[in-house]
Amino acid sequence: MTIRFDAVTLTFGAHKIFDGLNLSLDGGKVIGVTGANGSGKSTLLKLAGKILQPDSGRVTFPDEKKIAAVSPEMKLYDGLTAAENLKFFARLRGKILSDEAVVTFGQRIGLDMKTFGSERTENFSTGMRQRLKFAILLAVDADVWLLDEPTANLDDAGRENFFAEIQAAKSDKIILLATNDATEAQVCDEIIELPL
Repeated sequence: MTIRFDAVTLTFGAHKIFDGLNLSLDGGKVIGVTGANGSGKSTLLKLAGKILQPDSGRVTFPDEKKIAAVSPEMKLYDGLTAAENLKFFARLRGKILSDEAVVTFGQRIGLDMKTFGSERTENFSTGMRQRLKFAILLAVDADVWLLDEPTANLDDAGRENFFAEIQAAKSDKIILLATNDATEAQVCDEIIELPL
């Protein structure tokens, strides 16, 4: 399972982000994408997930593979409870979660859904929101994970849960992790440093 970039060029205004980029992103490992602010880390993930289209060149994505992302741009529904958010996003992917499954996904990422599952997410801290985003990622069971600064706002226990989950999942997924965090970079099997 591979995402291929063939001669990909992308420009924002007068700024050329990528110029004829050729790259293969293979499954079975965690691929870190690092670089200075503005170097194109988030943009590379969006191209890989077909959220953005290049100006020229082509991004080839494995057929019928599903994508999920955790990013600062991912929004939860503040008027819904944590459990309702988790069930809603899973249902968008055709998955019906039982109450027991909601509790299990919460446990995996260190969010006590028995206590906080009925709490509206507008009352959640940024760290709790991040944990809920991870629970959604696990619940939708996608083939490609696009992770943009995924452990931002997490405490040490939350980071450890996250690192354990990506290590357990990587064998049959493509996992891209955009980061400037040294601890996140250490869990990566390969690093792509931008600009290329």
